[in-house]
Amino acid sequence: MTNQSLKPMLNSTELIAHMRSKGITFEAISQNEATTILNKVNYYFKVTAYRSNFPKNTAGQYENLDFAYLIDLASIDMQLRDYLLNLSLDIEHGLKVMLLNLIANDPAEDGYQIVQDFKVDHQSAYDQTLTYLRKNRYSQDLYTKHRDHLAIWTFLEIATFGTLSMFVDFYLERTQTKSVRKVHTYLKYSKNIRNACAHSNPLLINLFSEKEFLRHPSSAVQLAAHQMAIPINRLSDLKINDLVSLFYLHQLLQSPKMSRHRYQEGLDLINRYHRHEDWYAHNLKLTTFFNLFGQLVEYLTVKA
Repeated sequence: MTNQSLKPMLNSTELIAHMRSKGITFEAISQNEATTILNKVNYYFKVTAYRSNFPKNTAGQYENLDFAYLIDLASIDMQLRDYLLNLSLDIEHGLKVMLLNLIANDPAEDGYQIVQDFKVDHQSAYDQTLTYLRKNRYSQDLYTKHRDHLAIWTFLEIATFGTLSMFVDFYLERTQTKSVRKVHTYLKYSKNIRNACAHSNPLLINLFSEKEFLRHPSSAVQLAAHQMAIPINRLSDLKINDLVSLFYLHQLLQSPKMSRHRYQEGLDLINRYHRHEDWYAHNLKLTTFFNLFGQLVEYLTVKA
């Protein structure tokens, strides 16, 4: 790529002029306020990512898109990521509890050999776990005590999500346990949401677009969607497919008390979206997404 084909770097004043040329208005928020936001609060690429949800006219300009809408969506998306990451962390905790319970009640396991067997199959992941333990300034005592004889309860406590996912695969192959197979089926989809949230990747972009089209949703996810009253055709969207898996796993692994807590947080998030619902009343992508999200949140009141 030559320098001539690269987009020029622009300052906040030039960025605002560029947005105006694309049809983005500054009515609900002033141009001066927008300049302050771009200089001190958020950056252009992050904020304008949400413009993909709005249509363009034949001249290539955005219709019914004010800069305030982009700022609002960036705020909602941040809260959505925080919420979904909490659900993901709940799932990780519940999964560890389930695995430890299965292993502790298996007379063929002593809690140590299984870690060594995992090490044989996944040396890199095992080494990464020990390296994390050694370098974590708050876990030096754990490393000193357990580095030579790592028990499964210590290993799972410090394992990264990626290593935990590998261990689920390993344990399923080792035991063929039905409950683990069920988790494995949905984990491979829900982890996409977890990773996006953990890395602060925007979620409210490219909604229901060809860029995120899933041709053949799995029968397991279709079954879960049916329980949530989510139309099967909506699973052709990658995010909806993965969100269905996430909420299903949460109900599978978490207590009713935790589900009620997350249910209330979900309602708060939906109310936050509706704070400016008039801005998005005619935006089919956003209204459809949050209608489906509401059904996912309602599922937290039903035990899987």
